[in-house]
Amino acid sequence: MPLSPFRAFVDESSAVRSNTRQEYLIGAALIPLEKCAEIREQLRSLALPGQVKLHWTDESESRRRTIVSRISELGPVTVVVTHLSERVKKNERCRRKCLEALYHDMVNMEVFDLVLEDRSASQNKQDLGHLVALRTQGLDKRLRVDHQRGGDEPLLWIADVLLGAINAAELGQPAHLHALGETLILRHRTVDSLEP
Repeated sequence: MPLSPFRAFVDESSAVRSNTRQEYLIGAALIPLEKCAEIREQLRSLALPGQVKLHWTDESESRRRTIVSRISELGPVTVVVTHLSERVKKNERCRRKCLEALYHDMVNMEVFDLVLEDRSASQNKQDLGHLVALRTQGLDKRLRVDHQRGGDEPLLWIADVLLGAINAAELGQPAHLHALGETLILRHRTVDSLEP
């Protein structure tokens, strides 16, 4: 049984910010346990016939407005951690930095149950190995993670939409992020992130 009245649903994004820099983003939607089923069904109703999951990059601008409006009405609590770095081909190191910061944020908020979007089996294993290593360094042992496919867990869609809105704002289209602004209670960079 989860140790917290909230469960966090986590997704990631990576975006080029300049010729020399990229930003890795981790977003978490914190959902009260007693509202997970209700919000899950409301999100599922946003999917088009035959659509497995909502994904920001696949949606039209009018659909994005509809989805953002509905999510803002649902009022999840969201958190974002980012890491700005030189451009690299593989961003697992950036992911680990963001996840480590997010884990500490979650422990501070007494949220110990996290669902990460499923990737490959080997990548999921790396996530779990990283968590084990952090526990040996003092991370609260109550924190646990699980992986689920985005098509199976609509609550993961909230973080995807939030990160899509942040990336849109970086490209000069801030309306979606403004609409989601009240849900965002914490947004910060990792301690060794480059300055923008």
